[in-house]
Amino acid sequence: MRTTVEPGRPKRPFFEEDNAEGWVAWPNNCIHGIQLATGPHRGRLVIPAFLYKEGETGQVPGVRGGLLYSDDSGSTWRAGAVLRDGSDKVSLVETNDKGEIYVTHRMNTNFTGHRHFARSVDGGLTFNETGAHTDLTDPRLHAGLIRCGETRRMTIASSGDSGHSWEIGPSIDENLSRYSDLAATPGGTVLCVYTNGTRRDRDKVSVARLEPS
Repeated sequence: MRTTVEPGRPKRPFFEEDNAEGWVAWPNNCIHGIQLATGPHRGRLVIPAFLYKEGETGQVPGVRGGLLYSDDSGSTWRAGAVLRDGSDKVSLVETNDKGEIYVTHRMNTNFTGHRHFARSVDGGLTFNETGAHTDLTDPRLHAGLIRCGETRRMTIASSGDSGHSWEIGPSIDENLSRYSDLAATPGGTVLCVYTNGTRRDRDKVSVARLEPS
């Protein structure tokens, strides 16, 4: 990795390898990545990213959400798929469809009030499908995302068809809350770590345990 400051570029660390279209990238947000378990790119590490290309549009000129990937256990990284103009913080999972990657992300511009998504079938190199879920509202914030067993219903929002449709569940906290991430234990318990408080939505960090039903 190198640290570069060039005219027009944000003052951020950029990874050495650009993608085929000339986008450069750096890690995005306080969120986990994944290692693909199936498909032709099995073993690949994929993490959320911000990508930059001079002359492109974006809330910050040239910057969009996207992916970084590594095929050598994290020794080197390359910029991968790039989301649409206005995209921001990214969460991702591998679905059950031969290594497909499902991405949910925030939109800062071109905002619709719904959660936006994208899919990749080539290991995170490109997105073959993008859109917004009309059944999933979004307050324009980051959201955690994990994959659980196919029959499990998750609190807050759950999908039983690899992110094609979503069902809203009960709230886990009635106080002010904001950023979150999710993890699953081997026993099927879902852990939700998030910021919350009674006066501000970032006064403390809490963990909620969602036991299998």
